[in-house]
Amino acid sequence: MYKKDVATNDTKMNNKKYKYYEIKVSIKDTHPPVWRRLQIPEGITFHELNAIIQLAFGWSGYHAYNFEVGSTVNGERMFIEMPELYSGWYVDETKNSKKEKIDKYFKEYKRMKYTYDFGDNWVHDITIEKIVETDIKLNNPLCIKAKMANLPEDSGGPWGYKDMREWDDYESSTCYEDKTYINIEEINKKLENYKKRANF
Repeated sequence: MYKKDVATNDTKMNNKKYKYYEIKVSIKDTHPPVWRRLQIPEGITFHELNAIIQLAFGWSGYHAYNFEVGSTVNGERMFIEMPELYSGWYVDETKNSKKEKIDKYFKEYKRMKYTYDFGDNWVHDITIEKIVETDIKLNNPLCIKAKMANLPEDSGGPWGYKDMREWDDYESSTCYEDKTYINIEEINKKLENYKKRANF
């Protein structure tokens, strides 16, 4: 009887299903487009998603961020961000990124925005492409495809970087010569530490 019960329990455990999300994150107003296709574990917070995006694009994490997700019933925008950023001046609804988990939003919405560094205003379009059910739990996020190299931080956002590139080309400088190189293996190595970055 005991062995039968164990076998039954093992079968139930083996039949357990997990989910992960396949998303495409593109930096707005970049030409050619800079983007990453990522597989994201279920059950993470928006603050952890912020850490994943920062590691995938090589951002330092020293600047503020927020997510803009759909809209409320009154039509105002909904923001998800760190509570210490909330000033009380928002008309829009604001939620805590360290407490709010991604799952219900990824099921409800196909697109959302992530903004990093409000001075440079790096706006990232997030598209939820797939919700995948699997027998194997995805413990760490993965980058499965990427286009264009990481962009330099504190360069003035897409338009400041464009001006920098034009001046770079005019001066025949090699400072930003390798604009297409991207190492997915290196990104995935960094993504293994996304929880540590979220505590940064």
